[in-house]
Amino acid sequence: MEPTINKERMDVIDLIRGFALMGLPFVNVLALWRTNVNLSGTQLDIWVQRFLYLFVEGRFYAIFSFLFGLGLWIFLSRAKEKRDHPTALFIRRMLFLFAAGVVHQLINPGEALLVYAIMSLPVFFLHRIPKWINLVAGIAGVIILSYLGNKLLTTLPLMVLGLAFGQYRVFEYLLKNRKMWTIAAILSFAATCILSVFLWQEAPDDGSVKRLEGIELSEAQVDSNVAFYAYTELSLAFAPFFSVFYVSFLVLLYPLAGKWLSPLHAFGRMAFTNYIGQSVILILLALFIPVNSVVPYTTATITCLLVVIVQIIASSYWLAFFKYGPLEWLWRCGTYGRWLSIRRKRAAANAN
Repeated sequence: MEPTINKERMDVIDLIRGFALMGLPFVNVLALWRTNVNLSGTQLDIWVQRFLYLFVEGRFYAIFSFLFGLGLWIFLSRAKEKRDHPTALFIRRMLFLFAAGVVHQLINPGEALLVYAIMSLPVFFLHRIPKWINLVAGIAGVIILSYLGNKLLTTLPLMVLGLAFGQYRVFEYLLKNRKMWTIAAILSFAATCILSVFLWQEAPDDGSVKRLEGIELSEAQVDSNVAFYAYTELSLAFAPFFSVFYVSFLVLLYPLAGKWLSPLHAFGRMAFTNYIGQSVILILLALFIPVNSVVPYTTATITCLLVVIVQIIASSYWLAFFKYGPLEWLWRCGTYGRWLSIRRKRAAANAN
């Protein structure tokens, strides 16, 4: 039997996962610091807010959801190859993820892990049906639910689409499919450019301001908030075009700059640890924010960028000595029901 997917292809997937993970804190901080993040009144802040909803919101989460479906296929396929009771392993793996999601919900309501654990159940049954059905269902579901602006429900068809890509072994035959990736990159780049100009112009000039206690919004600002909400719905409907461009561009870039992108690859390999770590770090930083103070979008964005940079550096350093991130290791031990080695042999030898 052919290997499910080789190391080089896994590196590409980890790279894309790391890229997707980079975008999550820029959106999650709006929820974690929801009582503080607000427009400061500067034009720069309005542009930063618009940028986040144009290039980040819904785009990176879509990639993350797609990769989760792909990851399920890789996990189940490898378990079958090893004759390793895939159903039992899947149940234990998702129960662990469900428990982690429940705990994570306490600090980050609306987080993704709990949703993924729940929606993995239908994906598990779908991996047994013909791949063309999953491909059609995934594409149709993403188009319809994106048009309706339902980010949460779009998670399932995105996972199904990732499953279908696994069934078709798209990432296993990257060189063979390079022409397809090139066409996808060109078309999605053209669509992204056109949509970026269109959506930037459609955004309300005054942005969206939260109502602060004791301060009433002007009628013009209320109208701008309503218009901005409609703008975010419109922007979310076109999110798949941006996501396709991001992914296809990274796939084409990897053979040319894989070595330079290795820190991002390490960041993606520790996605579980880094995702929860982002929430913990941002919550701890929130303790130092004075009550009722306004944190400009620009400040929140710079903070998230620094958090991501620190995590990328820490991930590269950690994986130089260990095989997995700490939460990835616990997840793996819980899945297989035994303690597994986490230290690299090189690190162990140096310690002796």
